[in-house]
Amino acid sequence: MAFNSNDGATGDSGRKAKRSPLAGLFGLAARQQDELDLPAMDVAAGLDRALRRTAGAGEARKKSAAGPAGKPDNVRETLAAIESALFSIDAIRDIIEQAYEVALSANDSEEAGARALLAESFDELRLSINNTVETVDERAAMLIGRSQRQIDVKLGGKAHYSVSPCRLDVTQKGLNINPPRDAFSSYEEIAATIDELDGALKKADRVANAYCRDAQFLIAKLHEKTQAA
Repeated sequence: MAFNSNDGATGDSGRKAKRSPLAGLFGLAARQQDELDLPAMDVAAGLDRALRRTAGAGEARKKSAAGPAGKPDNVRETLAAIESALFSIDAIRDIIEQAYEVALSANDSEEAGARALLAESFDELRLSINNTVETVDERAAMLIGRSQRQIDVKLGGKAHYSVSPCRLDVTQKGLNINPPRDAFSSYEEIAATIDELDGALKKADRVANAYCRDAQFLIAKLHEKTQAA
């Protein structure tokens, strides 16, 4: 039995919404509980509880977390990767929102010189998204960084769950945020940039929502194992 994190989770983004770290990301999963068909839970608190469990919590608990041939599963490791990825996505989303504010300011400016300066600031923010992606820690790197790979979690028997990576740089295959090649000389270019930022915000929210769903599912499975112990 295989599960996969590629199901179409959706999320809406607010253009100027300011969020405290992780609050908006975990809220996405809560708002879409009916679509996810998962038991209601606080994902942030659940992650914290799951990751705070110590390895020496008891021999029975250790055995319950073991897969075939006594090898430990990687549920906790996967939850740690998801948590780290969510923090990084939140940082990326903050940068996108800052870039959005810059683009809106350019749209309100009648001076070509002022728009050119804003275009320069915009491009610096755009490139900082790539820097954020390239410098995430090794856990987040598996899902959104340079070391991307699908994480397969053994759930016992033949069942496993797959958490898929997602590209979040500014390239076309990622967030698709192009540089202001004409330095915001035309309002058409600014409008196109704002549309790209809308799409980038929505993709960041979709990815965060999918990882919240993955975390919910794995926390529930981890809870089942500890209860069985």
